[in-house]
Amino acid sequence: MNEETQVFFRKIIMSNEEILKLRILLYGLKLRALNAQILSANSGSFAVSYGVVATEIIHFNQKLQETNDKLSEKIAIVLKATSRIQRISHINGLISLSLEKSKARNNDIQHYQPIRRRSEQRITDLHELESEIKKIFSEIRILIRNSIKLCLEGRSVSLQTRIESATITENQKLFLAVAESFDSALNIIESSYRYLVKVW
Repeated sequence: MNEETQVFFRKIIMSNEEILKLRILLYGLKLRALNAQILSANSGSFAVSYGVVATEIIHFNQKLQETNDKLSEKIAIVLKATSRIQRISHINGLISLSLEKSKARNNDIQHYQPIRRRSEQRITDLHELESEIKKIFSEIRILIRNSIKLCLEGRSVSLQTRIESATITENQKLFLAVAESFDSALNIIESSYRYLVKVW
C-alpha cells in the first residue's frame, strides 16, 4: 500500500470515528432535550417557553444528524469508487504484464487487441472514477464547513436555553443541566467539525 493510499484510509477512519462520536453525542443530547420538553410540559405555564427551546435543540440535533448521514453516505461512495480504482489498476497491471510476456515470446499481438482496447477503456473508467472522487471530496469539505456554520445557529439556541433556564424557578437545576450539557455538547460538536476540516 503506497503512502497516498494510507493517508486516504487514515482520513476515512478518522472521519468515521468522529461521525460515530457525534452520533452518540447527538443521541444523548436528543434524549436530554426530550426530557426537558416533558419536564417543561409538566412544570406549568412558566416553563412553556423552555419547551420551545427544547424543540429548537431537537431541530438543531436533527440537522446535524442529517449532515452526518450525508457525510457517511459520501464517504461510502468514495470507498466504493476507491475499491473499483484499485481493482481496475490491478487488472490493468495483469493485462500489461501478460502483453509484455506475449511480446517477449513473439506471440501474435493481434490476438490481444480486444483485450488491449478493453484495458484502454478501463483507463478511461479509472480517470472518470478519480474525477468523481475529487468531486465528492469537495462535497465533503463543503458539508463539513456548512456544519461549522450550523454550529453558530446552535450557539444562539444555547444562549436561549441558558436565558430560559435562568428565568424558571421550579426545577431550575434540571433545566440548567440541560442548558449546560447542550453547551458542552456544542463545543465538542464544533471541535469535531473543525478537526474534520483539517482532515479533509
